[in-house]
Amino acid sequence: MRVMLLLVPLALLGAFVGIVYTNPETADVKFTYQRATEYEDGTPLSLEKIKYTRLYCDGTQVAQEVGADGDISAALTVGSHDCYGTHVDTNNVESNPSTAVTKLVEL
Repeated sequence: MRVMLLLVPLALLGAFVGIVYTNPETADVKFTYQRATEYEDGTPLSLEKIKYTRLYCDGTQVAQEVGADGDISAALTVGSHDCYGTHVDTNNVESNPSTAVTKLVEL
C-alpha cells in the first residue's frame, strides 16, 4: 500500500493575531494559516480529511487542534520562537512542515 504525504500543509502568517496574557512568563499567541488543499501527488485534500493541525515551536509540539479552521494558539514563553505547522490526515499521516515563522514574545 502506498502512503501519500500531504503537500506543503499550511502557510503560517507572520503577524500576531492576538495575545492574551496567562501568567507573568507566558502569553497565548494565535497563529493564522492557510490549510493544505491537496496531497503530494496532486489528489485533492478535503477539509474533512484533515484530522488535526499541529503547531511546533523550537522543535517541540506546543499545540494540536482538531480540523483546520485557519488558526491555532499556543502558550509561549518570553523570547524568540521559530514555529511551523503540520496537518495530520484521517490515516494519521503527518504532512511535511510549513515554512517556519519567528515569533517574539514580550511581556
